[in-house]
Amino acid sequence: MSNLLQHEPPFFERSDQLNRDSTTSLAIRHGVQDTANGWDGCLARDLEPKTIDSIYPYLWLVARKEGAHIDSLHEQVIKKRVIIVSENPGLHLVWFYDTVYIKPLPDYLLSFEIWKNYIPKSPFQPVHSRPRYDKYRAALGFLRSYSLLIQHESDYFIAQKANLLPKYVSFQRFQKFIWRFRFLIDDEVSCRYHYGQLRLTRLNWAVRTIRIICIISPGHTRQQLPWSYQKEFWQTSQYLRHYAGPLIFIFAVLTLVLSSMQVILAALGNNTWEAFVRFSWGFSLATIIFSIIPILGPVIGVFALLIVQGRFALRMRRKELRAANNSG
Repeated sequence: MSNLLQHEPPFFERSDQLNRDSTTSLAIRHGVQDTANGWDGCLARDLEPKTIDSIYPYLWLVARKEGAHIDSLHEQVIKKRVIIVSENPGLHLVWFYDTVYIKPLPDYLLSFEIWKNYIPKSPFQPVHSRPRYDKYRAALGFLRSYSLLIQHESDYFIAQKANLLPKYVSFQRFQKFIWRFRFLIDDEVSCRYHYGQLRLTRLNWAVRTIRIICIISPGHTRQQLPWSYQKEFWQTSQYLRHYAGPLIFIFAVLTLVLSSMQVILAALGNNTWEAFVRFSWGFSLATIIFSIIPILGPVIGVFALLIVQGRFALRMRRKELRAANNSG
């Protein structure tokens, strides 16, 4: 266990804080009352990913359970991902093809007084029995994610350009503040941050699958999940562009198959040279087979990939349960 949780919050000296505004000024800026309830609501609004917490028991099926699995900002750029600012905590570190969503760092988490007065240390609880969200561990996990996103000065410049950090924060001061959170382990953060960056397409399929299971088995859970974690497309033209290529390909293959079937039927006529009939029949049959392969190949490949990923997920799950049993 890291040394951070052996101390009462905050985990940094007052001289290391990056925001020196009063709690009253910060409350006005964020539209909340400067009370415990007001800041509890603000923290929940900024840090609680409700849908991810709802499907947390099943996330291991669609994501790699490793909180440090977060690409730094310059690595995101190398992978051709555009950084999109999102104030939705559920979209923080979610990526979709050439896009990655990142929530800006709330300035009040840089304040010594906010930590001291409104983010008290949570009591020790085993991971399996603790709530999936509590403000203390969620704040730790969120700051740990930023310690992994910004590790180099190039990451800092990207963050400033994307408006992820307050403009008054210098790289040197930020590094002096954030380094301590980089060494937190997964047991010390909220459930969301047991996982790093998440793929949106997999989250969407997970939410849809779990919702169908809930509909079939009403007693499974009472919480109503959406049909998708987040919309991937917002206009009909986007859907058409995304699915037009595969649909055209399938249509072309089916057309080729039907044409080959017509050739076979024509080749079976009574007045046709027998050798030509056999050649045409064999050639058409081969055409049908080779036309079906491009359709069956990806389907078989997807199922094979799901099986491999499922076996890997089960193996990691068994390893995790064995470790939990040994520690217990």
